[in-house]
Amino acid sequence: MVTRTTHHLKSVTITEETEILISSRPAAKMNAAQLQAFRRGHWAIENPLHYVRDVTFGEDKSTARTKNAPTNHATLRNLVIGICGLDAARKGKKASYLPRFRSDAKNDKQIAVAFLARPLLNGS
Repeated sequence: MVTRTTHHLKSVTITEETEILISSRPAAKMNAAQLQAFRRGHWAIENPLHYVRDVTFGEDKSTARTKNAPTNHATLRNLVIGICGLDAARKGKKASYLPRFRSDAKNDKQIAVAFLARPLLNGS
């Protein structure tokens, strides 16, 4: 368990949260510093992905809530994120150009069609 105490300066209040961490590693083989490193490592992966999903796609503002719509939208978002990442890797870039591509494709659907029609591997 990790207990976090926060001092809110504007409201002059103190709040306390308890976070329960679950690991397959036995507690006897892990000290507090290792536990914190694993915890931070998880968020180092989670935060960039959430940023892409929320800022680029507005996932948190999505109103799709019924039947298969949320799953279908998530699948399409994953597809676009993956294809842009593959295309960036194919071009030797460290990062994808997803935000620019998305705004360009919103105005011209042919950009998206041409992007999907390109081979993902060099020489194919």
